[in-house]
Amino acid sequence: MNKINILIFVLATLTVLTVSCSKDELVDKEEVVEIEDPVDNNNGNVLGFDYSNEDPNKIVSINTGSGEGLFYNFWSTRPMVNQTRFNSSGFRNSIQNIKPYVKSYNLVRTMGGRTDNLNTFYKGVDASGKIITDFSGLIQSMRNFMSTGFKPRIVLDNVPWQMSLPKVDDTYGNSKPPNDYGLWRQYVNAYLQALVDEFGMSEVKSWRFRIATEPNYTPHHWRGAKEEFFKHYDITVDEVLKVIPDAIVGPGNLLTERLATFTTEIIDHCATGTNYATGEIGTKMDFFSLSYYEKLNKKEVRFENVVKHYRNKLNSYTQFSNIPFDIQEFGILRGDNGVRGLSLSDATEVGASWYATITDLAFKYNITEIYDWGQELESSTLPTGRRNVTEMFLKLEGGIRLFANENLSGFSGVIPVAKNGNLYLLVYNYNTTRSSTNSKTVFPIIEGSQISNNTTWKMNEWTIDKENSILMNELYKDIRANGVGEKSNGRIYGNRPSDRFEDGWKSVLDNNNAKYTQLSKLSLTINDSIVGKFDEKLMLKVDLAPHAVKLIELIPQ
Repeated sequence: MNKINILIFVLATLTVLTVSCSKDELVDKEEVVEIEDPVDNNNGNVLGFDYSNEDPNKIVSINTGSGEGLFYNFWSTRPMVNQTRFNSSGFRNSIQNIKPYVKSYNLVRTMGGRTDNLNTFYKGVDASGKIITDFSGLIQSMRNFMSTGFKPRIVLDNVPWQMSLPKVDDTYGNSKPPNDYGLWRQYVNAYLQALVDEFGMSEVKSWRFRIATEPNYTPHHWRGAKEEFFKHYDITVDEVLKVIPDAIVGPGNLLTERLATFTTEIIDHCATGTNYATGEIGTKMDFFSLSYYEKLNKKEVRFENVVKHYRNKLNSYTQFSNIPFDIQEFGILRGDNGVRGLSLSDATEVGASWYATITDLAFKYNITEIYDWGQELESSTLPTGRRNVTEMFLKLEGGIRLFANENLSGFSGVIPVAKNGNLYLLVYNYNTTRSSTNSKTVFPIIEGSQISNNTTWKMNEWTIDKENSILMNELYKDIRANGVGEKSNGRIYGNRPSDRFEDGWKSVLDNNNAKYTQLSKLSLTINDSIVGKFDEKLMLKVDLAPHAVKLIELIPQ
């Protein structure tokens, strides 16, 4: 057998695609593996393998001529509750390493009304009824922010305490509307004018302005009826547009839990309601957004049932069917044991495979952006599982998503992408319990002109599962072995180990940093193997652990 035929072992029963390799088991292109008899596809020098007789419920059919849309960047905005953090040079330097993954920060509660009493720019009213302000602190923090090169997005909340007396200190500060909307208008106008004066109209009008946060979460974020929020939104938008006539504005991200006091009514109001500020029909809404959090102890994925209701309502109005539809708060709120903690993510293979599942659904419902609280391990720059999924996304960004015809069970799937002449398959398997043993085999079958025009393909594969690209399992094992105190009621496997362990965990991390750095790297589990066609199709076999994400790269030869 000549050399190329030796290399075609990839698509046999013991194909390297069927193995979840560790870093030490990386398949080298020169390795020879005993395989089943290959099928000759009659071209004399290339062998392919036929899996078309496998269970049809495991087959994913992909045609390279069936584009569904762009694999667009939805992952590059992060929320930030306190913009004054950018005044610290240490903090500014610490976030430079995430620039490949982050482009913008959404700055929350920048107008005052905070429990920590930051952003007290409103200083009262003079004898003539004109507000007194001091925006020097705002300008300082925004200058420092702009020095990082990230793009700001501004959330116009909360109302300053003195505008909403008597003071009621809710969970996230002042959740009351202003007592006098004349004063609120002055404040919004002065706030925006200060930004325009400092950074210029052309710059500031490119920022997004969101009015409020989770206004249907009463009383924690909004202590008022829904009609009061509609009024607050209309008046605030009207004043924003007086300073920035073509500003990009939208309402606060809606809570999607059962506690929500209203849902799609804000869309109806902006489309057909009487504007409280202008008396006309409708209110400007340039984007719409939700919050979405999962709870691992619930053993479910709610995403589709949540977003389709809002997508259908947006689509029912021509003016809103194509505006950005974002998830502006996002994560896994509670761990397996139902505990929340400060972590808003799962740092293991469970969180990674869940993220890939959400990605597939996000494309299905045309979710424009998903804001992420952070994908790095606490007190470090080390990537968690979800960050390694984002690393995969970078390889796919700008490519064309191909249609995948499949009937796979559970939360598993394939997102095929064509980019720069190469083909990519993002393959995932997620189960709603960490202890699941539900591994899965998937058979992607690719056809079309891009396949028929090329005889052989070089294949690379990257894997995230319990044995690859994850540091958290080993970190937990080491922390426990070192006798660090464990909080029995703390959240487990979040990206903040301090949720679960006493202070000694950080010493374990620091003392073994080289090991964790290696474990956290995205694992290349197949390197430069050669695959061939059978019957003018490229037929692959992918074995997936119970929680796994694989990226397969196919390069024509």
